[in-house]
Amino acid sequence: MPRDTFINLPDAKRKAITEAAIDEFAAYPFEQASVNRIVANSGIAKGSFYQYFVDKEDLFLYVMGLIAQEKINYLSPVIRNPDEHDFFTVIREMFLSGVQFARAHPRYAAVGRNVLGNKQAPIYRELQAAARPTSFALFEPLIEKAVDRGEVRADIDVGMLNYMIAAMNVSIVEYCSEIDPQSIYETATESVDAFIDLLKNGIRNPDRLVEEQPPARLSAES
Repeated sequence: MPRDTFINLPDAKRKAITEAAIDEFAAYPFEQASVNRIVANSGIAKGSFYQYFVDKEDLFLYVMGLIAQEKINYLSPVIRNPDEHDFFTVIREMFLSGVQFARAHPRYAAVGRNVLGNKQAPIYRELQAAARPTSFALFEPLIEKAVDRGEVRADIDVGMLNYMIAAMNVSIVEYCSEIDPQSIYETATESVDAFIDLLKNGIRNPDRLVEEQPPARLSAES
């Protein structure tokens, strides 16, 4: 996290550094981003940078924290008042809000795409680990309430479903970007609705009658 020397800067100077950092991380993946360009574009000396942040990663994590907070602030009224809507409506609105947030903040979206572009990078794994507790804290109470209201099966593994929904909250934007990068925002609603339908109804063909049997186990030799 930034040092107190950064926190205590005048607002205009702090904003200039932050904006230069966002521009840099939007233009380049973390590994290729340059502290030299950031300090040049923000009008500070390189020595001053290290009075404000430990290193480039420290600045990057700070920027990602700002983006995460902006996204939380962007959440729709449906998400802020989940008790007024059924579970599947809330999840749908969460996913669509994520897409709409990316559309409203293209630089933030570019930073996110650069992170997702290299999932083998240590910084990606670090961000995932840092975000997981927040994501779990967000979705788990919704799932538990849905179970209590009878909207979700009582025998569901809450932890597993929580993990899956949190992961899909990130993956849906990535999926839309890959299949149709030029019109992601137009196709996102269709993709989100398809996922919600899958979440509600599963993958089994309802017109196919099958005898319920326990899943076959693979032998040790197979």
